[in-house]
Amino acid sequence: MATLTQKCPNCGGGLRFDPASQKSRCEFCQSEFSIGELEKARNEGAADRTAADSADHLVGYVCDSCGAQVVTEDTTSATFCYFCHNPILLTNRLSGDFRPDRIIPFRYDRDKAIRTFLDWSRTKRFVPPGFYSASQLEKITGLYLPFWMADYEAEVDYAGKGVVRKVWISGSMEYTEHKEYEIERQGTISVAHLHEPALRRIDRDLVDSIAPFDSSQAVDFSLSYLSGFFAESFDIGRDEVVPTLEERARSYVAALLRDSIQGYGQVTETRNTVRMTPRGWHYTLFPVWILTYRYEGKTYIYAVNGQNGRAYGELPVYKAKLNLVSGLVAAGLLALLLLGGRFLW
Repeated sequence: MATLTQKCPNCGGGLRFDPASQKSRCEFCQSEFSIGELEKARNEGAADRTAADSADHLVGYVCDSCGAQVVTEDTTSATFCYFCHNPILLTNRLSGDFRPDRIIPFRYDRDKAIRTFLDWSRTKRFVPPGFYSASQLEKITGLYLPFWMADYEAEVDYAGKGVVRKVWISGSMEYTEHKEYEIERQGTISVAHLHEPALRRIDRDLVDSIAPFDSSQAVDFSLSYLSGFFAESFDIGRDEVVPTLEERARSYVAALLRDSIQGYGQVTETRNTVRMTPRGWHYTLFPVWILTYRYEGKTYIYAVNGQNGRAYGELPVYKAKLNLVSGLVAAGLLALLLLGGRFLW
């Protein structure tokens, strides 16, 4: 279901972003427009544009059950919650702080996501009969998840002593050669595109299971990319993820240093100073296809990476079918035992 409505410059029909062509396509006249062409058209027709690139046109829908908040345009009608299947309700307009800086556009389209799901789920036994129904597959949702993305620069000043020992025997004598080397490393290391989820309610294991995302492919945000998709707003502030990303940057720098110091039997560190400086922060949206299924009071979630198609999910077990198969197997084993006992007697 489209969450943003943008008008075709040619006929006024609705536009939808197409992951395959990376362009917006008109659903009526089939015209295609690049993001740049749409930006130019909006700028030229600012007086009557219908989807201005402004946070004033963004509102949130909040699910009363699980609290999920979806960023969309103010004309969107209420729909089901992709986390718990309950209705979601219109709230106040969001502030400009929720406008993303960057976005990784969908490259894996809806049809591919459904095929990936069916190929995976049909290999599993004992799933409920309605799991593959058309009405269920219609609920697959293209969703942009919020991430904080950061670039760091590390000024490194390292010194140490490396020792190489060589032992050999000649005749009846054992010899040991001991050499010491001064080790110095100075310079600047850039660590780019570190990212961390900015949404509390999303299952971190689920996100990790469909990773990695290639954040180097992030582009400047435009509402055109959201046409046809949902987008979650962040509820984890930037300050909360600073320690995590800085520690990750430090770990990366430390690993590079270790890799540059090879060939020594022993290394004694005498100085290790790393000054970490953030060089850029970006509130960025990452693409995910999500399908939820409610069965016996539990919500099952299946996700596909909207950039590369990597998938992960959990399937419900249809107990009636499982019990039937278990009963048939038990009956077969009992029959074999009875027949075997009859021939023995």
